[in-house]
Amino acid sequence: MKKLKKRKKLIFQISIIIVPVFLVMLASVVFSMAESTYEAYAESQNSNMERQLEQIEESVFFSTSSDERWYIDYWEKYPEIVLSDITPEEEAAFDEHIEEPDLWKPEWLLASSEIVQRFCAKSHYQSVDYSVEYEAHQTHADIVFVLDVQDNGKAVIISEYSNCGISRRLGDVIDFSPEEHTVIQDILDKKSDKIVFERFDDFTDSEDFYIGYKPYIIDGEVIAVVGLAYEWETFVENTVAVMRRSAMIGLYGVLTAAIILYMLLYFKAVDPLTRIQRTVRDYIADKNSGAVAERMSRIKGNNEFTALAENISEMTGELERYNTENIRLAAERERASAELNMAKSIQASQLPSDFPAFPDRKEFDIFASMTPAKEVGGDFYDFFLIDEDHLAMTIADVSGKGVPAALFMMMSKMLINNYATMGLSPHEVLEKTNETICKNNKQKMFVTVWFGILEISTGKITAANAGHEYPVIRQPDGSFELFKDKHGFVIGGMKNKKYKEYEFTLQKGGTLFVYTDGVPEATNAAEEMFGTERLVDTLNAVDSDSPEELLTAVHNAVNGFVGEAPQFDDLTMLGITLSK
Repeated sequence: MKKLKKRKKLIFQISIIIVPVFLVMLASVVFSMAESTYEAYAESQNSNMERQLEQIEESVFFSTSSDERWYIDYWEKYPEIVLSDITPEEEAAFDEHIEEPDLWKPEWLLASSEIVQRFCAKSHYQSVDYSVEYEAHQTHADIVFVLDVQDNGKAVIISEYSNCGISRRLGDVIDFSPEEHTVIQDILDKKSDKIVFERFDDFTDSEDFYIGYKPYIIDGEVIAVVGLAYEWETFVENTVAVMRRSAMIGLYGVLTAAIILYMLLYFKAVDPLTRIQRTVRDYIADKNSGAVAERMSRIKGNNEFTALAENISEMTGELERYNTENIRLAAERERASAELNMAKSIQASQLPSDFPAFPDRKEFDIFASMTPAKEVGGDFYDFFLIDEDHLAMTIADVSGKGVPAALFMMMSKMLINNYATMGLSPHEVLEKTNETICKNNKQKMFVTVWFGILEISTGKITAANAGHEYPVIRQPDGSFELFKDKHGFVIGGMKNKKYKEYEFTLQKGGTLFVYTDGVPEATNAAEEMFGTERLVDTLNAVDSDSPEELLTAVHNAVNGFVGEAPQFDDLTMLGITLSK
């Protein structure tokens, strides 16, 4: 007992010298790093936030026409009406105009009755509000919002979704001091669509945020501001956590140094340490955990070496149990891998894969491919003859990856196929599919779809787009160009959505190319995306009309661009060329 007390006294004497010096050094380093870390954090976020804001604006506002100004004015003037549910009377009044050619255009909207205007205002606001919530989940931002910023130093909430407990709704007012928030005043003065950033101390009652603003401009006027915000305190907490871990490591170093000094002074440590070393070496050779436990139990005392002996004894027992468990898990992984391979085979069998797909039809050449990011994917394509003169074509992208997306993909593909073979038009196929999926979509999954029907004899294509990528078209003796068609809302995102269809003629010798976002959004190690411009350039560089060669060239170009970076999204393409 007397020796133990002396040992504790020595450790204490060593500690009062080493620990304070170390703590002073640690505090100095942490303090000097803190300020520079805070500023560097904001700068590092700007590039990512700019991409997110561009995406949010595109999702929230489908157009830059002047009717958006009317909607915003109406929402601010009648917030309680806009936030109420659409009544059957309002829906019925709107349905009376559903076949009118100028539907939703500004002139039609202004000339409509009050009840129709209420329906349009509510419906459009629900779409905007849903998009804001969706983008908040996609970007993982703490707050995503749309504001009407005014010259009087105030801003009116248009739509806001918060992941941090803040609750504000349409019509609520935020005070902006022009002197303190110069970036807001610059937006109004310069009327530029440039994205700006600021650290906002009073954006809410109690939180400090780093905010990016994207002005939404129509006819040279700032109509609204789209923004997203991240809690500054979250970063501070993360920084403090890193500092705390560093301090703990330092303290551990002090303790280790004290133990080493103690071992040098305490000669009896050599013998226990030698026995422990010998036991571990024998265990490495024979893996006998029982012998380790028996030999470690002989090391007596009440010190670190006794604890070490006990820990080694426990560790060898745990290692033996771990090896047994690892063998079992390896078998489970092998079984799961086999099941995934089977799922991949089943999924692949659901997609047309025999080419040429229609060897007896010489009027066209069609080819498609799907490369999943995981064992099974959420993308799909399909094509089939509705009758002798009409060919249906589908390409789609389900939200998410893996088995859930694959199951949702198979259901969506089956629904589209069934409704198309019933003779429905493209917009009716999408509306029926959306209606069926929304009835029982508890997981809130959705799918983007481009669906078209080719009249083989004339080359006329009737199509509808539910939030999918723009198709690419090349007419004979021309070059590939993006066809910027009208996008409807995603399938499964909202009940009772209507979809518009459009027509264009693919001349003989012309080619249609459709794809999922895995092509333009393929990203290399430098965080650079492949993009639609590279896609179109790649297609135009191919000296062939063969859809298979076109798809192969795009696939090779994407792989060469991505390099060693992992594939994060499914890669799906479909091409068709009409014979001359």
